Amino acid sequence: MIHMIVFNGGLTIEQVKKFENEDFVIYDKIPYTKACASRKNTFDYVPKELYSAPIEEFKKYIAEDVYKQQYVFLARYLKTAMEFCNNTKKKNYIMVCDIDDFILNQYVGIGNYDDYRIEYRLPRRFIESDKIIEFLYYEPYDETQIAEFKKKYRDYMVIPAKEEEEAMQLIRRKNLVFNGERNWK
Repeated sequence: MIHMIVFNGGLTIEQVKKFENEDFVIYDKIPYTKACASRKNTFDYVPKELYSAPIEEFKKYIAEDVYKQQYVFLARYLKTAMEFCNNTKKKNYIMVCDIDDFILNQYVGIGNYDDYRIEYRLPRRFIESDKIIEFLYYEPYDETQIAEFKKKYRDYMVIPAKEEEEAMQLIRRKNLVFNGERNWK
């Protein structure tokens, strides 16, 4: 059985406490009337039959079910998590956790930013407290702490050049895109 380190970037202090206390509702609930379905980022959030359902049906699902099994964004490389933190001012922490490769591969998809990267949206139930290695406080930016963190996880820092090609192959094979349109053939 293979284990690997994956990184989640952009947790608030409240979310960190929820992880530490085994709380499975990581993100705040919102009233179903405020829910929106942009037809993006729906991979594994709603059943396939709701992908093109009327918005009212989608809202019912949000209200009743989605908070029972929230998903957590994970990236295999520290650079991805750090870039996410750099782009979101209200986010403070990076979580490092050790998740089995078999589990990750069941929830794999592609993030479309400046390039294509393999990412994971993992149900919260797979990130138990004994799988969490540590949290890094990211803001305010502490250069000494970040340098130590980069050194500690240097093998997971740089995104390999071949990952974009692997991501494109995954898109063609499974049509899984987290942050982009699902129109690949």
